[in-house]
Amino acid sequence: MSKIIVTSRTPAHLPSQSGLGIQSILAWFKSAPATHRVRLIAGRFTNLRRLSSWPLLALCFITPWLSWNELPLVHLDLVAKQFRFGSMIFWPEDLMVLTWAMMAGAFGLFFVAMASGRLWCGFSCPQTIWTFLFIRLEEMIEGSRHKRLKMDRTQLSLEKVLRKVFKHSAWLTLSLITGITFISYFYPLADMASDFLASDFFANEMSGSGLFWIIFIAGFTYLNAGFLREQVCVHMCPYSRFQSVMADRSTLTVQYDEQRHDCIDCEVCVQVCPTDIDIREGIQLACIACGACVDGCDDIMEKINKPKGLISFRPAESSFEQAFNIIKRPRLLGYAAAFLFSIFLLSNQWESREDVNASLERDRTSLYRINANDEVENNYSLKLHNKTNQSLELELQLKDNNENAFSISRKHFKIIPGQRQQFAFTITLAEQAKLSTHKEDIFIEIISLADQQVLGSIETSFIAPRQL
Repeated sequence: MSKIIVTSRTPAHLPSQSGLGIQSILAWFKSAPATHRVRLIAGRFTNLRRLSSWPLLALCFITPWLSWNELPLVHLDLVAKQFRFGSMIFWPEDLMVLTWAMMAGAFGLFFVAMASGRLWCGFSCPQTIWTFLFIRLEEMIEGSRHKRLKMDRTQLSLEKVLRKVFKHSAWLTLSLITGITFISYFYPLADMASDFLASDFFANEMSGSGLFWIIFIAGFTYLNAGFLREQVCVHMCPYSRFQSVMADRSTLTVQYDEQRHDCIDCEVCVQVCPTDIDIREGIQLACIACGACVDGCDDIMEKINKPKGLISFRPAESSFEQAFNIIKRPRLLGYAAAFLFSIFLLSNQWESREDVNASLERDRTSLYRINANDEVENNYSLKLHNKTNQSLELELQLKDNNENAFSISRKHFKIIPGQRQQFAFTITLAEQAKLSTHKEDIFIEIISLADQQVLGSIETSFIAPRQL
């Protein structure tokens, strides 16, 4: 597949090192396109983007307010080193579960990128969603694109100042809400509010760092969605650089039909583009495939009684029949197979995940000990980690070839949710019992007393004097 990478505007030259200063930096920003140039337009792809973005926004802002068993539904607890989602708790020991989940997400994204191009960028990326949200607020306060351009050319007036202040206030409010929402996944809203009401919000270490990150995230949201916008997609985002590697000749892209001569040079496709490109100049790196230019062009074609589709989503260098023939697209099948395999490994890893993480260590000071009753004893140290969100009462049961030969000094343990605790106990070999060797394998099962379910098992060994 031949890849055409062009730009629709002559980039503003960065100031030289010798002339680097506030004035030159401001001049460079002024030479960039105005942030208010984007024109919002209705259409099928705009409706599709709203259909995908509004549920994502609702999920993002509502989730921190939801709880499960009087705890936040989703909580990334960096202090306790746990990720809680409902009744499921992930710990550092569950790294492989998260690894396969991320691998499945990556291969799923690769499959979508190869099949439909930059669908993520145009319809689900937070930068795109928040940018269009800021543009919508801007249009509600200052009017349409034509009115905003006209207002910027007028002299300073009370109405202009009020509209500008109101717009930036709305942007800052949304940015602050975004910052609070983002931090609430790490710092629950209930704890945040109680610390604030107790006047500990600035003194408490957790509160102080939380306040910093709220301001940090809010500031970057205000800057990226309000001012940088397309510059984030064009210059900062790495996805646009490697996305083309995943594309082939059948990947769907936004294209201008050069064979038709229906274009009336209305430049609506340029006005509605969030990354400020002219799609008529060919396939471009900055295109995020949001479909705004398709909606704009179709609207104009309908008004002048011309067929739609002058700008459309279609395969880059093949027909739709070839694009849908996945047998001839081995890489696409490879991504699908890798995605399904990752899902299989994820489910398998999840099924083998234990609610109690247990490890057993022998006493390193002595191999064995003879007690006052001439019985052989081995000392052990048991480390338990309760990975559930409820208290557990556990029992240890010995499984060995000589079932009546061994006894354990302590069988029952109680451990609270999330607790890591170490217990010491002794296994004793009865005086009359005989071992075939001086080293006997022992299996210890960890049983939940609530439902008699086996939560895990540990293999160890018992060492006795050789003469036995």
